[in-house]
Amino acid sequence: MSEQLKKIEDLFAQGRPQEALDGLEEFLQTEPDNVRALSDLGAIRQALGQGEEAIAAFQKAAALAPDNQTAGTNLALALIAARKWPAAREQLNRLLAQNQNEARLWALLAKTEQALGNRPAAVEFIDRSLNLNPEQPDLKEARLMLERQADRPAAQAAGQVGWKPSVLMCCQASLENFALDLCDELDKTAVVKRLVADNFGPFQWPIKSAGIVWLEWGSEMAIAATNEIGLLEGKKVILRLHSFEILSDLAERINYGAVTDLVFVSNFMRELFMRKLAGRLNKTRVHVIHNGIHLNRFPFVPGRGRKKIAFAAKLDYKKDPMLMMHAFHFLHKRHPELELHVAGSPDANRHYLAIPDMARKNGLGPEVVSFYGHVRNMPAWYADKDFILCASPFESQGVGLLEAMHRGLRPLIYNFPGAEHLYPASYLWNNLDELEELLQNGPEPEECRRFVAEKYSMERQAASFMKVISGTEEVTEEPPVLVSGGADSSR
Repeated sequence: MSEQLKKIEDLFAQGRPQEALDGLEEFLQTEPDNVRALSDLGAIRQALGQGEEAIAAFQKAAALAPDNQTAGTNLALALIAARKWPAAREQLNRLLAQNQNEARLWALLAKTEQALGNRPAAVEFIDRSLNLNPEQPDLKEARLMLERQADRPAAQAAGQVGWKPSVLMCCQASLENFALDLCDELDKTAVVKRLVADNFGPFQWPIKSAGIVWLEWGSEMAIAATNEIGLLEGKKVILRLHSFEILSDLAERINYGAVTDLVFVSNFMRELFMRKLAGRLNKTRVHVIHNGIHLNRFPFVPGRGRKKIAFAAKLDYKKDPMLMMHAFHFLHKRHPELELHVAGSPDANRHYLAIPDMARKNGLGPEVVSFYGHVRNMPAWYADKDFILCASPFESQGVGLLEAMHRGLRPLIYNFPGAEHLYPASYLWNNLDELEELLQNGPEPEECRRFVAEKYSMERQAASFMKVISGTEEVTEEPPVLVSGGADSSR
């Protein structure tokens, strides 16, 4: 049978498509599910200008062999030729779900997104294709054309309805969580392209082509980008620092001469940076923009009790889970009705061994302390909890605490360095006696919800960040205070 198919394919190659078609139709009468024959049929139909019939043949081949990349790609090409863009997008995404290392597939998806009017996605997918195969001069030219359309100067675009500045967000893999939520909100007022990768290589070409570059975290990627001679020259470069970069030596290795705008997530982090590295800044604008949360993801649930204490964090040294355990033991001895519910997994053998050992030795059985491991749906998990406990020796802000408070949990926040810049004093404890006092007489859930909503929404964060993207003035958010009508922030 393979010899018979070979003869049919030779006829097609010799420019005799009708004879090849006749032979194929006869062949398929005996082998109607032969994927190779169906693919040949699609190619011949395509050559004869029979687009719909070609798509039908390729669809049957792809359905019979879903793992066959050639059959699937033939179908995608036929759909593109027929300008069936939504169907082409669906097919290409199906192929890329199987294999993301095919430069050609990303290029085809870019073409499809461009045809559908989705310019940011087209640029993103061109970048992915070029990262896999940089030797595509036509694709590079197409990207530059798209960038010129998106990044035309504001003066030219002033009369253009709907014009938005274009920003390339660059983040090292595994650090993107904070940035992606902000990107989603910024999409309402800017064109934000996301680039997340494990090493510096994939960032170079997109950065060269961008007008505004946002470096998220002062990681090894940001260090490489700012020290690459000429890479960031003439661009607006926004670098956002969180905490570990400043507390380690990473922030010291960044070339701030390449950074036009430096963003801190809190006033205290700015103070720490200035103590160490103020002399490294020259013309760099300095901003303070607190992290925000999506309020609608954590809707308020009223009517809670005062029994269940939640602790939500990876159980590592940064969150001090042993202080959490001792703090709860202190409270439980005085209030036996209390329960501790822990969302998060240990990340070291020491904590994996020490935490259950401490619980056992102090009589904190499973009916009192519950460990859930990693929890995917935090809003649902919070629904029946009453307090959120923080035992961290240091936080840059504590986004998880904000989410819990907006859900309706009362705060029990250790007064870590800089906490007074972020939370009212009535939410904080300095020692175990103050923790018990806070447990019994702390702020009401509605006050906490209102505080988070007015001071730490994602909309507010995006509006402040947008000022950095589009302006030249420094943006500094003042330390949040209790909203009017709330309880007194002094204890």
